[in-house]
Amino acid sequence: MELLRQKVDTAARAVRRAGWLRVVYEAALALFCAFTEVVLCAAYAPTQQSLVVIGLFGLAGMCAALVIVPLRRLRPMTALGLGAALGLVHFGTGFMLIVLAAGAGYRARRAPAILLGFGFVLVMSMIGAVAQTDSGLLFGLLVGVMLFCLSAVAPAAVAAMIAQRRLLVMTMHQRNLELHQERLLVAGQAQARERNRIAAELHDSLGHRLTLMSLYTGGLSQSLVPAGASSTTSTMTATPQVTEALSLLRDTSAQAMGELRQILRILHQDGSVEAGRSLDEVEATVASARATGTPIELVRSGEPRPLNLLAEHAAFRVVQEGLTNALKYAGGASVKVEVRFEDDALFVEVRNRPGRFWEGPSTGQGLLGLAERVRLAGGVLSHGPVDAGGFRLGALLPYESEVPETMLDPGDFPQEIRRSGRRQRNGLIAVVGALGVALVAAVGAYVTAGSPEPLPENVFNSFRAGDDEVRTRELLPTAPLGSRTTDQGASCETYLADLSVQPESGGEVRYEVCFRGGVVDSKRVLQPRGSG
Repeated sequence: MELLRQKVDTAARAVRRAGWLRVVYEAALALFCAFTEVVLCAAYAPTQQSLVVIGLFGLAGMCAALVIVPLRRLRPMTALGLGAALGLVHFGTGFMLIVLAAGAGYRARRAPAILLGFGFVLVMSMIGAVAQTDSGLLFGLLVGVMLFCLSAVAPAAVAAMIAQRRLLVMTMHQRNLELHQERLLVAGQAQARERNRIAAELHDSLGHRLTLMSLYTGGLSQSLVPAGASSTTSTMTATPQVTEALSLLRDTSAQAMGELRQILRILHQDGSVEAGRSLDEVEATVASARATGTPIELVRSGEPRPLNLLAEHAAFRVVQEGLTNALKYAGGASVKVEVRFEDDALFVEVRNRPGRFWEGPSTGQGLLGLAERVRLAGGVLSHGPVDAGGFRLGALLPYESEVPETMLDPGDFPQEIRRSGRRQRNGLIAVVGALGVALVAAVGAYVTAGSPEPLPENVFNSFRAGDDEVRTRELLPTAPLGSRTTDQGASCETYLADLSVQPESGGEVRYEVCFRGGVVDSKRVLQPRGSG
């Protein structure tokens, strides 16, 4: 029951995230598929004499389509199998099967499920075609293969190519965003270098000014003591030289202080440097997060050990980032924060259950920066989904470690380009192969069916119940259109009537001759469907 509730919640969140155009499109597609199923199920109803049976078949097909078509977004292979089973009543194909096959090709990823699902569709297509045709088993099998290739394999391959193309475009878009961010970062670094250069120049200028101040002060001290007089008995008078020295000292000090303020203003343009944070601040951070109404459990265990500044700051940032992500992407869900001091390392983890998803934009850079911070502290960061929709963020930080060397991650963008190219080629090969197999199956079905030999009307009228079977078969065509066995044990064979009795309105008149016990048991004329 819990699993069903989670699946319903997932579907509800998907509906909320979808725009109104998507919802209208899905509703219109489901209704159109339901309409086509009504028409097909009613047309291939087992009896044409009862409108009630026809209506029941059409209603069943409509209800099944309204359930199966939306199901393809959550369980594409399950929906495809149900659609193939429903197609048994109309040649094992239909417009809904095309939609479901395209959905499976677009969303399905596991190869075993894909092979099993499409194998089931092939079996259902062949069974449906054999059941709906009277031209022999081989003809029905070939028709089923042709319909399977056209209505299942080809749409799935085209949809898979579209999905791969869309994934490649999204990957390239993300790559462009990352390059844009890197360009901004490089520009910021260049600005910082230029500011540092200007600050260094101002520092040199400030040093020059302070040197002048020192010289002026020395000159002032000399001018206050007259020549030939001791410093304890002489009277200090403000001579013109003293006045000038004091003026120079005042001006030079003002210039030095102004330049110092310029240096500080330039150095602070990049933002103040964040001070190192301590694990002692975790309680305050958790308390501020609890103030939002989110239930948060803090668990501390183990004997506290001293950490280097990098490791302790990284541990605090793991807790801070985990709480931020939990509040943003799982609103209202319970959160557990664990800080555990083990024998050789500190383990920090933030785990949350599924909650309300945040609809706003996200840069996705928080975890990347946190991973680099943990790596510089000698630790390892791990994160991923857990508990059927929840999420965990954890780090393992050693007590003593050296700062590792910087490693540049080249990324897997070139590999993704190559994989996308291979999948595009595989999809194209699948489409061409499906069309080729369908063409071969169609030709084979045409050759297998051939032109049936008609049974002349006068020959059929000459048959009487009780005639010898051997002599009667000598007058019949060599290949019947179909055969069946009645409940009484009679073997009945169907033959095409000649052109003289075929109606002009369409359809085929057929003759059925039944044998039992070595003699003719009965015969009858089979009128086309819908005729009086």
